[in-house]
Amino acid sequence: MEQMEFLNIGTLKITIERKKIKNMYLKVKADGEITVSAHPVISLAQITQFIKSKQSWVEQKQKQIKQLPSHLLKEDEFLYFGKLLKWVQKIGPKDKTFIDGETLVVYAPVELSHEKVRQAINNWLFKQLQVKIMSYYQCYWPFFQEQGFKSLEIKYRQMKSTWGVCRPSRGSVTFSKQLIHQPPEFIEYVVVHELCHLLQPNHSCHFYELVSILLPDWKAYAKLKV
Repeated sequence: MEQMEFLNIGTLKITIERKKIKNMYLKVKADGEITVSAHPVISLAQITQFIKSKQSWVEQKQKQIKQLPSHLLKEDEFLYFGKLLKWVQKIGPKDKTFIDGETLVVYAPVELSHEKVRQAINNWLFKQLQVKIMSYYQCYWPFFQEQGFKSLEIKYRQMKSTWGVCRPSRGSVTFSKQLIHQPPEFIEYVVVHELCHLLQPNHSCHFYELVSILLPDWKAYAKLKV
């Protein structure tokens, strides 16, 4: 049975989960809660030192959560490339959708139902995501083309457990439609990450060496996930 302990470091309140694992793991949950998983033999002093070494990252994640409370979004709010926007519907001569400041405006000849408005927004968001991902793909693809790879088929799906899936044998890479809510830097990291699986199908040190060559700041970009 897992043992639970609690620790305060400055303004940080940490829940410690005791598990029979080799390494320590630090996580900031969607609600801002901080948890550390550690073996029962690991002392509180060691855990404290571990958390302090990651303190700036923890504080940054909590700040992002407060600024972008995706779990507390209102009915007319959504995240667009990491930024909080609101949407409004207006009656106009033709269907069109665009951003005006911090508002997404949806024009239609007649008043639409809530479901149709959301569908129009989702369609617009999907197009923006495709443009963003294709721009990163075209930026990094020449490197892989030099390695002898042919153009990939870019696919999109609703995926909750992963951001992307690369299938070299099928010549395709699939990205999660949920990436539209993430900052551009994180999306760039995901694109590079999946493309690198063409040469390194695992997450070995060689894989991350390749990622570092193409995207030296990948660690900082990966931490921007909201």
